[in-house]
Amino acid sequence: MKKMKYFVLALGIIFLSVYLYQHFIYYMIPFNPIEEYAAESPDDFHITQNLPDGEKVNAKSHDQKTCDLILEYLSNLKLKPLKDKDARNALAKKENEAYITGMLKLDQSREIFISDLFIDDPDVLYISSSIAGFNGEGYYKIVDSTFDYDYIIDLIGNQEE
Repeated sequence: MKKMKYFVLALGIIFLSVYLYQHFIYYMIPFNPIEEYAAESPDDFHITQNLPDGEKVNAKSHDQKTCDLILEYLSNLKLKPLKDKDARNALAKKENEAYITGMLKLDQSREIFISDLFIDDPDVLYISSSIAGFNGEGYYKIVDSTFDYDYIIDLIGNQEE
């Protein structure tokens, strides 16, 4: 009977630890899911600025060096995961503002998407991917800086389409 009591106590501690990690600790640890792909060479990068009036401004690069620099920039961003509730609160204040979406194409079937990045206050973004087993889909807050949209556009330069 005493062994059963210790077993239940250990099981309770394990469940409590998992709960604390999933709901609190995970959101305190900086994590950039793009960093895992930093050593790869992307095929191209596409970015779209979506304006409030429905107009879109596109820029695209197929240049290997430019795409490598963009991937390096994205993988070096210091990101912290956001809970869905916190992300909704941050984005609710930004209705009808210009925002950015982007796609980094690693090869024919592997792409990393960036979205919901508002130009006026570029500190929250959504990352997703078509890569099977991609670990890290969700909203992130950029820590210690903001997204440098102008740097990306300057890298792409006159390659706009």
